[in-house]
Amino acid sequence: MSDYTLEFDPADELDARVTPTPLSDPVLTAIFQNAEVSGLAIRSLLNAVLEDSGDNLISEVVTVTPQSVHTDTSSRGFRIDVETKTDNGEIAIFEVQLTPFEATIERALLYSEQSLASGAKRGDDLKQVTSAMPRVIVVNVLVKAIRDVGGFHQVVELAYREPPYQRATDKLTIHNLELDKFRETDIDKMTNPLRCWLTAVCISQDEKKPLMEVVKMKLELQAYYDNDPGFAQFVDRHGIVAAMPEVRKAYRRWEYDLILYRLDEERRTKQHEMQLVVSKAEGKAERDMEIALKAFDGLKKGKNASEIIDTLKEYGIPDDIIEAARKHSET
Repeated sequence: MSDYTLEFDPADELDARVTPTPLSDPVLTAIFQNAEVSGLAIRSLLNAVLEDSGDNLISEVVTVTPQSVHTDTSSRGFRIDVETKTDNGEIAIFEVQLTPFEATIERALLYSEQSLASGAKRGDDLKQVTSAMPRVIVVNVLVKAIRDVGGFHQVVELAYREPPYQRATDKLTIHNLELDKFRETDIDKMTNPLRCWLTAVCISQDEKKPLMEVVKMKLELQAYYDNDPGFAQFVDRHGIVAAMPEVRKAYRRWEYDLILYRLDEERRTKQHEMQLVVSKAEGKAERDMEIALKAFDGLKKGKNASEIIDTLKEYGIPDDIIEAARKHSET
């Protein structure tokens, strides 16, 4: 049981001045409810990512399905996956991680495995299975970088290790968008669609402002909104769902989950630090006893006990350990 207690009445209304942030689970789940209300938005975002990396763009989105929503404090997930399928057999997995995961790439591989095999039918031979494999695109929006080097857009793919550089397959590509690195750049430098997307989302997320308000603050974002129906759909959709009472209540509960998570993380960190201190102290005591016992072995060779004790004290061995080692040597 947690040592921290927070009283929360789900019937309470969220402060009208507070805007649910666009990267929170309740908001993303509501925005990407289905292809009818968010197909243009997810297509625009994915193509902004692919254009930035020089990859082939996706075609018309057929389905959008929210996946694996975790808002309970035991799972620590705080994420949402959006899966899209296009009429060319492409599959994209979109995930937002506000809490860092150590195995981000491994998670992406596990999710991709199911998608890569989705076109296989029972009885197909290997050639039929491989020809039916879709192109899988994984986009991870990460609040914290998982790689120290490189820019904010990290692309992971299967490639030959020996030069010259060459992809081993174009069936799987993982794109990590590391927001802490992006915030360190000049976010007002909106030179391409991806930077427009991330600038709008980060400002809205950090300042808790409606996306439409953020768009009106920047001439570049206003122009992008006027010319990109997908970005406009996302901005408009955020305004709609952020005003829904059920979304605002879910958002407040989600914020409490994050607070509980951080408190538990702090508690676990302190407990770990205390265990390290205790372990270090126990380890030092064992080493001091071993040194003292070896020193008192000198009594068998005729050495003076007082000289041994004085020497051990000079080396900082505690009196209780010296006395215990002396008694042990006498028996």
